[in-house]
Amino acid sequence: MTLKRLLYVLLVIFCAWLGYNQLEQQWQKDHQVKPDDEKPMFIGNDISNTTFDLSGIRSYQIDSDHLEYFEKSGQTDFVKPVLWVFKEGKNAEWRVSSNTATLDKNNILNLHGNVRMFNLLPDSDIQVIKTDNLQLNIETQDFNTQDHVMIIGPAFQNQGDGMTGNMKRKVAKLLKNVKSRYEPTEN
Repeated sequence: MTLKRLLYVLLVIFCAWLGYNQLEQQWQKDHQVKPDDEKPMFIGNDISNTTFDLSGIRSYQIDSDHLEYFEKSGQTDFVKPVLWVFKEGKNAEWRVSSNTATLDKNNILNLHGNVRMFNLLPDSDIQVIKTDNLQLNIETQDFNTQDHVMIIGPAFQNQGDGMTGNMKRKVAKLLKNVKSRYEPTEN
């Protein structure tokens, strides 16, 4: 009989342990999970956003294949962005594109990979600016890079390392290792 009693005791202990485990899981408090601040607040595909100045004149437009906005940092990441900058709100004056870009909360657009700046006005001296990375203040239209740059116009081609400039004033200054080629224009 002692073996039978021993088995009953072991069975009661096992059932008590199982019941205790089930109740313990039910008694535990639910923990609220904090949202991950590093995940984007919103995501969009095929986005187009137009920005106007205080007087209601169209200033610029950003089109992008993919966009992610992060609320905590105020940063927006773009895939294949195209920035259109307008002259007096009417005609597109500049078209700026790259593989990726990041816009911070201070309106500084950091463009990366295959950066191209096209001046769309027919009488412009600067037609295309090519580089790998570019930092652009979209409010003041100041830009700069430390990378290799090629500037192409109707009768010239300049290249060098590093550049500063302003799209409103149509000024671009190469900083070092400048090489130029000029071609005479026919009148």
